[in-house]
Amino acid sequence: MTEFDYPTSWYAATRDADKARAPLAREEEADVAIVGGGFAGLHTARLLAQKGKRVALLERRRIGWGASGRNGGFVGPGYAQRSGALIDQLGLDHARQLYAQSRRGVAIVREAIADFGRPDILMGSGKLSVSRTDQGAGFADRTRKLAEQLGAAFEPWQTSRVRDVLATARYHQAIHDPTSFHIHPLNFALALAGAIERRGGKVYERTDAIELAREGDGEGGGWRVRTPQGSLTVHHVVLAGNADLGPVHRRLAGAVLPVATYVAVTEKLGPRLGEAIQWTGAISDTRRAGDYYRIVDRDRLLWGGRITTDTKEPKRLRDMMRRDILSVYPQLGHIEIAHAWPGIMGYAPHKMPQVGEVEPGLWICSAFGGHGLAQTAAGADAVAVGILGDPSRCQLFAPFGTGWAGGAAGRVATQLAYWGLQMRDWWDEKRQAQNAETLRT
Repeated sequence: MTEFDYPTSWYAATRDADKARAPLAREEEADVAIVGGGFAGLHTARLLAQKGKRVALLERRRIGWGASGRNGGFVGPGYAQRSGALIDQLGLDHARQLYAQSRRGVAIVREAIADFGRPDILMGSGKLSVSRTDQGAGFADRTRKLAEQLGAAFEPWQTSRVRDVLATARYHQAIHDPTSFHIHPLNFALALAGAIERRGGKVYERTDAIELAREGDGEGGGWRVRTPQGSLTVHHVVLAGNADLGPVHRRLAGAVLPVATYVAVTEKLGPRLGEAIQWTGAISDTRRAGDYYRIVDRDRLLWGGRITTDTKEPKRLRDMMRRDILSVYPQLGHIEIAHAWPGIMGYAPHKMPQVGEVEPGLWICSAFGGHGLAQTAAGADAVAVGILGDPSRCQLFAPFGTGWAGGAAGRVATQLAYWGLQMRDWWDEKRQAQNAETLRT
């Protein structure tokens, strides 16, 4: 396997046949250069190409090679930062507008799938965010109030309703979002690339952006993006990578922390999977580093979870993921893991995307923190309309900035914070189990 082959995953094993695209090997001109062939770059390129802009997208490896082609496949509104925290930080009106922008991202993804005539990419509808601790009598009222504040469609489910569809004593209440859905993310990325090309855009693979320089004088000047074999002269550059931006812009690359999560897909489990999980939508729990999963291929379980700043793949990843599954659904018994893989997400310390113009003609669309399938579309929409002359949507993200993420020290601090949050989750569950046992006796 070369560095340009897709990493082993269930998505790679079931991806559409797609051409390998040539690298940029000459000097070219365009209106906009987009660095990064994940969802942030693909959505930006497609939206601008639809408006008649000449776009050229540069991808270091293959389209959807990174987190965009390896994630859980969940499409839904919201951000990595909790909506309640955003209300406290920004005020209700601003937080409501940010949430509306994330819903715009959901709509962009859904409309694109319909436009491509690819209903097979959409694999299920609805999402349950389940709690592993009892949220108390006020849960339903709190959930409805937050939904009303945000203009959201989610609703509370009580424990009995959750356990009607998820046969586990681990879960209590849930938040149900009927507007969410789940997809085959790698096939969606490939479909976006094809749509860009049909609009006249250029998509280059195996093309590393190694230098970015201002062309001309003052704010009216453009940019030159140099690659190993060629260059692009453009009016605007959109940096749509994460911590892997590297030499093209080291300061912005340093504003993002690489964080690993893991995904596994089981062998076919037959009827026992449907007996345990009678829900065809997406499922995640509300712990600080929770599980997320869904049924795929009728009777396989796709299961993701864990968060760490150590980006090396664990030696016994399949065993680790099997234990996580059986800790929630022990009735599944013996299960074989067909595929297991890591994915690297980009997090900013403030847990919000970095979206906007960082200097004249230079834009960032990055750091979606594991909440990227709709939010990359939301960020791309903001950047695209910004390039077209309307800065209002980018201004929604202005409070968060692109400050340094702390380098190696930042990764250590983040890992310590994750361990602390995970310990709090463990203690909350243990304390509730002890209280329940005390009541029984």
